Amino acid sequence: MHAPASALLHTSGLPAAWAERRAWSFLDTSFGAGDRFMATWLAWRADPQRPTILHYVGHISPEDYEQFFSKPSLRISDDYQALHKAASARARGIHRLLLDKGQISLTLCIGDSKAFFADHHLFADTLWMDALHLGWDKWTAKALARLCSRGATLIADLPEGPNTAWLQEAGFVQIAATPTSNAIRATFDPPWKLGAKEPPVAKLRSSSSSHCCVVGAGISGASVAYALARRGWRVTVLDKAAHPAAGASGLPAGLVVPHISADDSPRSRLSRVGARLMLQHAEELLSHGADWAMSGVLEHRFSEGPDRSHTHAGWIKPRALIDAWLAHPCITVRYDADVHHLEQQDTTWSLLDAAGDKLLDADMVVFANAYGVRAMLSASEMAPHRAATLPLTLGDLQAVHGTASLGTVPTDVAHAWDTLPHNGNGCFISTQQSSDTSFWLAGSSFEPDPEPTAATMGLHRIAPLSEQHTNNLARLHVLLPDVADALAPQFHGGGPDSWSGTRCVTHDRLPLAGPVDAQGRNGLWMQVGMGARGLTFSALGAELIAARICGEPWPVESSLARSMDSQRLRKRRAVREVESDST
Repeated sequence: MHAPASALLHTSGLPAAWAERRAWSFLDTSFGAGDRFMATWLAWRADPQRPTILHYVGHISPEDYEQFFSKPSLRISDDYQALHKAASARARGIHRLLLDKGQISLTLCIGDSKAFFADHHLFADTLWMDALHLGWDKWTAKALARLCSRGATLIADLPEGPNTAWLQEAGFVQIAATPTSNAIRATFDPPWKLGAKEPPVAKLRSSSSSHCCVVGAGISGASVAYALARRGWRVTVLDKAAHPAAGASGLPAGLVVPHISADDSPRSRLSRVGARLMLQHAEELLSHGADWAMSGVLEHRFSEGPDRSHTHAGWIKPRALIDAWLAHPCITVRYDADVHHLEQQDTTWSLLDAAGDKLLDADMVVFANAYGVRAMLSASEMAPHRAATLPLTLGDLQAVHGTASLGTVPTDVAHAWDTLPHNGNGCFISTQQSSDTSFWLAGSSFEPDPEPTAATMGLHRIAPLSEQHTNNLARLHVLLPDVADALAPQFHGGGPDSWSGTRCVTHDRLPLAGPVDAQGRNGLWMQVGMGARGLTFSALGAELIAARICGEPWPVESSLARSMDSQRLRKRRAVREVESDST
């Protein structure tokens, strides 16, 4: 039987003041079996004045994680089962888990707590600290202080030592023993200014009237719109097309599968977190078997080594997910709305069409219009509002056209086909379309277009369609020879159906997710450059942007997030090149 929420609030040290905030962040360095998290979750759910979203950052050692999460939970609570399922089979590092329809955000940190202190980016409002086995000293106290928002409450079990002096030096005041335990309670309120740790301008505007405009109704734009709407923002999505997913996001079905490399590169680590996060969204919002499936994916490596089976992977119909995201009650979508340029009035942005007519005003703007962002943000009138190095980054964006071949699974072989998607030299997906028919997708082609014109962007392809199908069949013969032989009549008998789209690709195959200016102070943000991995990276990029806008815990390590940042440059570029291009 669960304790009343009021008792949980008292015994757990939860703040009654959280009702005054849109979001509240906890840091727990002794996550253990998750009992304190579960108590906090229950108290939040029972409180009618709860904040819109609750962030809980939990540290757990690899040993405790293996003990609790590597075997089926013995708990009978449905909430414990949901926690166990979401947190299972996780590697070392930081992982974002969404629970209770995304309103509970658990950032699970598997590894050494002191290592995370240097790589976290959060402003915690309440901190539970178990320092008895942490190597506690004044430097650890200062590292902990860097994770606190002003006014944060610290409840800490500390070893013997000059703790009061160390905490005071780190900026804590009102240091006293708690009446019911041996723990110390303190408040972070240093006499000095916090500088870069002060809440960003956007956080100060995060009231119930905050309005964000997202330019683009593809997977990048819809994911950002949904991330902000979950946090209580009012969001308007503008798209120049007549319907959502009009560009590369309109792919009939795509794979959600992590990238793996021998050195576990940033792209691999980010794709691992991003794929799991995307599959959480699919499980919450879509119909399994019809719109998505946790099917697993078999990766063919050919001469590079044995084939690799991905368990936490599957396929998704992007349009279904985009529709589900955009259906959030805080989101309004306007089609046939072509944004041409922006004007700033104080802290408000006006978005105008080519004729100069105003489309709307917004406090925040997120550009998610793929290759279209290049011309829009490179325009001379945007120079005062962008980072000096951004034109270099935008100049590296490339349009890559792709065509996928589609068809119906032949009835005489349907029963013998494995429904497991295959990836490697192209991909092959076979899914059930209705009770008695299934469709297949093979492809897709890659045609780089360094300087796309209106004609090539409109056609979504350069080579003739028949040549695209021929290339897809050739790749399928390498990937799955028997399947290619069975489908060859469809390719040769007038050609199968097709889908074509233009992907926006960056130089390192990682998206640009971050601010338009250098520090994220003027309210302009961007998420573009998903390439062929929009289903893997878009939800993660959206969480990162929303966390930065709202001053919340980041979903990955700070050092790892830099690999997705919109301000990153090619390593080969010298400082003098940046300076010369920006003058």
